[in-house]
Amino acid sequence: MVEGKGLGDKKVNRVNISLTNHYDTKLRRLATSLNIKHHTTLAYALITMCLDSEELVYYLQTQYTIHTAYKVIPLENYQTGKLEFLLQEKV
Repeated sequence: MVEGKGLGDKKVNRVNISLTNHYDTKLRRLATSLNIKHHTTLAYALITMCLDSEELVYYLQTQYTIHTAYKVIPLENYQTGKLEFLLQEKV
């Protein structure tokens, strides 16, 4: 992950992912069907939607969490309206 500066004062963290040809093709086709010029913009939208979904976070953790000490509890921050992750051991 490389930290840098985006436009203005917005901090940007870059994340590189590797997709198989099959999923890259699916992502590009979906972006085209949605009239989104860059498939990376769609990938960003999908990632943010997933990380803001309590149900998906719980599902992923039930499927893949091995160490419960690192399990997170998604809580809505009522001041910002955004979903925050609290480590289970901090509760």
